[in-house]
Amino acid sequence: MAIQTDHKNIIELIMGDLTQFHIPIYQRNYTWDAVKHVDKLVDDIIEFGDEYKDNKRAEYYIGNIIVKNQNRGMITERVVIDGQQRITTTILLLSAIRDTFNYKYSSTEGQATANSIHKSLYFEDGEEIKLKLNNMENQQTLTKILSAQFSSMSVADRETRYMKNYLHIQKRLSRMDQEYFENFLSLLRRVKVVIIFLDEDQDENSVFESINSLGKPLAGSDLIKNYLFTFKNYECDHNNESILTKLYTSTFESLFNDEKDKEEELESFFRSYIAVKTQFLVKKDPKAIYYGFKKFIGEIMSFEMCYDVVSDISEWALIYKILKTKGHPDIDLNHLGYLRTSFGVYVTLLMALVNKYSHIESNELIIDNRYELNRVFKSIVAYDVSRFIASYPEGELARFIPTVFNRLSNDERYSEYTEKFVELVTNTIEGYRQPSIETLKKSVTSIDLYSRKKQKLKKLLVLLENIGKKEILDYEKDLKKAQIEHIIPQTLAPGKWTFLTIEDHEKYLHTMGNLTLTFDNPTLSNMEFPEKKIVLHERSRILMNNKLIEYDSFGISEVEDRALFLLDALINEYFILNTL
Repeated sequence: MAIQTDHKNIIELIMGDLTQFHIPIYQRNYTWDAVKHVDKLVDDIIEFGDEYKDNKRAEYYIGNIIVKNQNRGMITERVVIDGQQRITTTILLLSAIRDTFNYKYSSTEGQATANSIHKSLYFEDGEEIKLKLNNMENQQTLTKILSAQFSSMSVADRETRYMKNYLHIQKRLSRMDQEYFENFLSLLRRVKVVIIFLDEDQDENSVFESINSLGKPLAGSDLIKNYLFTFKNYECDHNNESILTKLYTSTFESLFNDEKDKEEELESFFRSYIAVKTQFLVKKDPKAIYYGFKKFIGEIMSFEMCYDVVSDISEWALIYKILKTKGHPDIDLNHLGYLRTSFGVYVTLLMALVNKYSHIESNELIIDNRYELNRVFKSIVAYDVSRFIASYPEGELARFIPTVFNRLSNDERYSEYTEKFVELVTNTIEGYRQPSIETLKKSVTSIDLYSRKKQKLKKLLVLLENIGKKEILDYEKDLKKAQIEHIIPQTLAPGKWTFLTIEDHEKYLHTMGNLTLTFDNPTLSNMEFPEKKIVLHERSRILMNNKLIEYDSFGISEVEDRALFLLDALINEYFILNTL
C-alpha cells in the first residue's frame, strides 16, 4: 500500500526511535507564536488532563502528521510533508522538560529522564540532531537548543522563533511545582497524533499540493520549491542536496529578503520568468504559476538538471531585481525609473533585453553593450509614453509584450534591437501599435491626462523634467513630494482669468500644456498668471517651468504652444527614429 497510518503519543513520536525528522526546503518557516499557538497547545493539554483526570484511558489527539521515509545510504530520514509546527514545538517542549529536570528538579529519576530525552534529541557523535532543517538559516540555533549549548547563544540566535518559544516553554514549566510538572509530563503520553507514512511509490508532490486546503493557501513559490526539492526521479545525497539548498536560498531566494511580501514578489518573479521563457503570461494564481513553471521545466531527472534550473532562475531573478528595485550604473535611471511605472507590462521584454546585452560573473550583472541597451530602453519609453499621451489602453499589452523579444530575435532586417522594436510597434496591429507623431500632436492639445492615472502622469512630467539634466529628479523620493500643478487653475476665482470661456477652460484644463510639477502647490492655485510664472520660474527647481517666462499671458494658444514644446523635447530625446 502507498499509505500506512499509525497513532503515537507525542513523546513516542520523537523518542520512539533514532530516525531523524527532516524539514525539506520547500516547507514554510516555523511560524508558531509563543502566546498565540504554543500556549494554546499547552493550555488545551492541561484542560484535557483536568477534565479526564479520572479516566486514564482517554486520549487527546492534536491532528495528523504526514511523513515519508527516505533512505540516504545507510541512514533513514523521516521527511515531514505536513506537521512541521507540531513536531518542532514538541521537540522544543522536550528540550525544555530536559532542562527543567537538569536545573530545577534534579533527582536520580529526573536525571535519567533528562538523559533519555537528550540522547534522542542530540546524537552522541555531535553531528546529528533529531530535527534537521533544509533551510539552513536557523539550523545552528536549533542545534544549540537540542544539544543544550546555551552558553554559545548569540543575539541573533535569541531573536529566532525557535529560541523565543523554547524560553517561553521553559519559563512556563519552571513555574510549576514538582508534582504538577511530573503530572504534566505523564499527561503528554496521552497526547497523540495520527502519523501517516508515505512509501516510495507515493508522490509527495500531489500530497503537498493538496494539504493545508483549510488554512492559508500555499503560495506558487512554495509549490515550485516543493517540485524542485522532492527528488522523486533521482537519488540526491546530503552533499548534493546541501549544494542545491545553498544555491536556492543564498543565491536566488535571498534576493527577495528585503520585500515586505516575499511570497507575492516571488510569485511575480516566477510569473515573469515563465513569460520570458514561454512568451505566455500565466494568471495571477498560485496554482497557475506552479503548473506553468512545471510545464516549462518538465520532469527533473538528475542533480545536474536541478542545479541548472536553480542557476537559471537565480540569474533571471538578479536581472528582475535590478530592473524593479536595485538599478545598475550602466542602465539610465531616467529610462528605468519611468518604465517602472508600468513594470508589470514591460518586465518580460526588459528582462530579455538585459539578458541579451549582458552576462553574469560571480553573481554580478555585467552590461556588455551599455549604449545599445539604453538606446532600446529609450525606444520602449517612447512607445509607452506615446500610448499614454494618446490615451491608448494598456490592458491589451499583457499578451503582446511577452511575445515581442522573440519577434525581434527573428527579424533579420536590422542588426540592432532598437530598429527592430521601432519597426515592429509602428507596423503591428492597431491594438498594440505606437501612435504616430501626428496623432501625438493632436493628443497633447486635446486629451485629458489628469483624470486618468495621476501617478503615471507624475512620472511622465518627471521624465520630461529630467531631459538633459545631470542631476535628475528621483522617481521615488522626489515623486512623493512633488505635486501636479495646473497653470490655469482648476477653479477660477471670481474676477480672475476672465478672458477664458467656460468651454475652453473645461477643454484645455487637464491637457499636457497646462500641467507642470511643483513642490509648492498650496501657494500657487489662486494666483494670476504673471505672479504664478514668476514663482514657478524663480523659486522652483523644475526647469520645465522656465518656458513660462516667455509668455505675457496664458490662454489657449499658450497652452497649445507649451504642449507642442514639451512634445518636441520628448521626441528629440526619446524617439530614436523620427519617422513615425
